[in-house]
Amino acid sequence: MNFKKYWDSALPINQYLKNLLQSIKREDEPKDQYIPINKQRVKRLLNNFKLNPEVESAALNIKFNARWLIINENWCGDGAQILPVQDAIARASNGKIEARVLLREENLDLMDQFLTNGSRSIPKTIMLSEDFQLLDSLGSRPSEANSLVKRIKSDPTIAHSYNEKLHKWYAKDKQQAIQTEILRYLISK
Repeated sequence: MNFKKYWDSALPINQYLKNLLQSIKREDEPKDQYIPINKQRVKRLLNNFKLNPEVESAALNIKFNARWLIINENWCGDGAQILPVQDAIARASNGKIEARVLLREENLDLMDQFLTNGSRSIPKTIMLSEDFQLLDSLGSRPSEANSLVKRIKSDPTIAHSYNEKLHKWYAKDKQQAIQTEILRYLISK
């Protein structure tokens, strides 16, 4: 797979987040109804989020240069909770980790190579070496959040409430689970 081609067309993560904050909900796109709340989530995290010291240290001391190619969409609530954390980690790495973002709907051929349980779940982070070799992938959400969503969706009486319950979980978790999962990656490589 030619990851460099995708990398070259991807936006730097900070530019992607800036674009998300300026995006406008399109009435003809049903999923765009989530953009206003995602803008609030991203803005809050960009202004208030602080990395755990061990994650910050691991990012700064990673033993190689890495590229994170992230597949997402502005309407993705998990992305609004996770990408600001990834941006903070990339910034903390002092240039050792570079993160860029591609839109899923414009890159389905790539997305389809990184399905989660057969679905196009996002955000999906494709972790690459500096010379574009595949190292790993991460996503779409922390494993604890995945378990919560699976449990809620398996009960037809509450399945409709999974989005609300998931974002309450994120609020309570305060981005700790995603930091823990990324920390495992940083110290294992």
